[in-house]
Amino acid sequence: MNQNTPAAVDRFADLIDPALTDMAAPVVFVAIALLVWWRWGRYSAVMLGFAGAFTGLTRLGDLVERPRPTPAVEWSGYSFGNGGYPSGHVVFSVLVLGTVALLARRQTTSRIARWIVGAMSILIAVTSWTRVSRLEHWPLDVVGGSLMAAAGLLGITWLHPRLASLATGRPLLGRLLLAPGTPYSTAHPEV
Repeated sequence: MNQNTPAAVDRFADLIDPALTDMAAPVVFVAIALLVWWRWGRYSAVMLGFAGAFTGLTRLGDLVERPRPTPAVEWSGYSFGNGGYPSGHVVFSVLVLGTVALLARRQTTSRIARWIVGAMSILIAVTSWTRVSRLEHWPLDVVGGSLMAAAGLLGITWLHPRLASLATGRPLLGRLLLAPGTPYSTAHPEV
């Protein structure tokens, strides 16, 4: 499948793949969270924090013990911490980048949101494609990771407006989540 991948996609994957490894992903997540906090506030950063917590789904690979494919596209032996299911790259990209897209739709103008949603969608699609094309995962590892992460993203989508209304009724939670003196609104800002 690698021979069928466009060269531009492979080059792009060379750039983003190292940022999504087990060692680098937490640093990338913190950078994204700080950017979200700076641009969209504490409440949005907390929502992104939930997405980061849900990336713990990647540890299911140690319970499933599904091996990764070999270069000959055969089953290999499983080694602890190196499971194939679910794809951690895909879980991270769908949850974290999907949450950024969700927040962009609620925190920015529709024009800027379209650009952010488009960029996040491309990153998710390229990450998913290259995990299979580089023989890092079986196709169902990517599909399973996408579906599990999509369930987490739906949970964040459901929680986003409800947590704000819960926070307004509880002063301590409101101080934690909301900026001082600013009530939360789901309306799009006018620019």
